[in-house]
Amino acid sequence: MKVLLILAFLSIPAASVVAAPHSAHVHGVAEIDVVVDGNKVLITLESPADNLLGFERAPKNDYEKNKVQDVAAQLQVVGNVFAPNAQCQSAKPVVVMPTFGKGEHSDITAEYMFECSNQATQIKLPLWKNFAGFKSLMVNLVTPQGQKQLKLKPGQALDLK
Repeated sequence: MKVLLILAFLSIPAASVVAAPHSAHVHGVAEIDVVVDGNKVLITLESPADNLLGFERAPKNDYEKNKVQDVAAQLQVVGNVFAPNAQCQSAKPVVVMPTFGKGEHSDITAEYMFECSNQATQIKLPLWKNFAGFKSLMVNLVTPQGQKQLKLKPGQALDLK
């Protein structure tokens, strides 16, 4: 089953390229990949740094340097970003902040792993209220029932059914 889910997950980006232009790095839009395998949930968030920081270049002053550290710390707190509706334990998130290359767009990525006491059917998204820069989320969802791509707007939760 796990191999099938992983293969299904890997096929989503290829299908997305055919169906629509890649939505990478559009300010206000972030992408999350969600894989549900039994009682486990893996979520990967990829977002333009501008959505979380308000800029995507090297910080220019102490305020911006502190903002980078504050956002990294906020993303380390799982409850600030995702909240499955099942009783879940989360592993320590893996957050990768940008290196701010000259003239490049900068992205922030984070990975969240949950192990739940039962299968989650919904994931609430506290990120809407904690990070005002998100205007929509493109979701690539893989569950034992299949795969689909969704677009969520502020305030919406992710239905895993």
